[in-house]
Amino acid sequence: MKLRCKIIIFLSFLLIFTSLLICVAGAGTDIREEINQFPGFSGILIKDLNTQEILFSHNEDKLFTPASLAKIFTLLSALEILGEEYVYQTSFYFSSTVPGEINGDLYVVGSGDPTQSPEVIRKIADDLVQKFGIRHISGDIVLDNSKFLPEEFLGRGWMWDDKNPLIGALTVMGYKVKEKQNSYLNTMPLLWGNIFSQELSKKGVKIEGNIRIGKTKENLRVKYIYYSDTMDKILAYMMKKSDNQSAENIFRTLASEGNPDEVSTIARAIASLEEVIDTSLGLKWGKDYILVDGCGLSEYNLTTPAHLVKAITYLYQKYDFKILDYFASTKEKGTLKERRPFQVWGKTGTLSSTSALAGILQTKNKRWIVFCLMENNFIFIEEENDPKIFENRIIEYIYENL
Repeated sequence: MKLRCKIIIFLSFLLIFTSLLICVAGAGTDIREEINQFPGFSGILIKDLNTQEILFSHNEDKLFTPASLAKIFTLLSALEILGEEYVYQTSFYFSSTVPGEINGDLYVVGSGDPTQSPEVIRKIADDLVQKFGIRHISGDIVLDNSKFLPEEFLGRGWMWDDKNPLIGALTVMGYKVKEKQNSYLNTMPLLWGNIFSQELSKKGVKIEGNIRIGKTKENLRVKYIYYSDTMDKILAYMMKKSDNQSAENIFRTLASEGNPDEVSTIARAIASLEEVIDTSLGLKWGKDYILVDGCGLSEYNLTTPAHLVKAITYLYQKYDFKILDYFASTKEKGTLKERRPFQVWGKTGTLSSTSALAGILQTKNKRWIVFCLMENNFIFIEEENDPKIFENRIIEYIYENL
């Protein structure tokens, strides 16, 4: 009787195991058919999130242009270097011996806050007027934009004829430019200063001087500091909206943490990212991958599906399912909204002849999956060549079969 029970149990396990093999093999066959029909270079890696079992792979170690999937590395680096509670500070320095009077110049020192929309800048001006009763400024409004190297107002490897965000220590959220062979040095801080100045004037403040770029005098004390939202909120916005400007500003901020007196440059930002990716993922910049910006606009960026799956897995292992709060979802407003009828958390990527999708989902069989799909060098002519449709079909197979 005992022997018979053991045989029945063994056969049951064998049947379940065989069914799983058939299921995975069937999914693999379907995915292979999609790959063969897709008119471009594709790479795929699908793993069990918990066991790290490879369920499907294709060109997973080949280098691809990642587009906005680069933001996953920015997310990881920002969490490791800056932390979720990090805030940007915009500092205001001035001399006042008479209430309501600023004697000389008003200095504004930026730190790269990417959250300052025109509405936020107007609120800052209003808070200053209310707090100090400002009625008159005898000097200039001086914009100290030196925290980031001002000459690096665009990213490395960005296309001049693309619609690019301007980057700087004083940033107007959402402002983009698209003109070839044009210098935008100081355009962003001066725009910030104009919005700020106009709001002061609307509040009845008389400004004798001009708006100019300059350095803060060392003998002045800070009178007011505006604090941004915490980094966790900024990162969630960056990821869910795939916002290039905030991603690049965060990338530049990596260089200044621990070196507050040094000017943040792209080279220093790369070095900071390189160090944390080496420590957390064991990947070597220049050998395993190349990343030169934080948002993915650069055509110089190169990484693999395996690297991105490794990065997402690291984030999950360290932050558990809280990491899903940073990714776009098919169930809420963002780059993945309603793309599939089931729940997917992920990051999309799109450039000319580049498309990608990486993230986490739970299959119909309640299995948690981490995946990365990357496509390069395709020609989008008809709907059947659409890489997003290709990605959707792969995700459908994962959900239904694994």
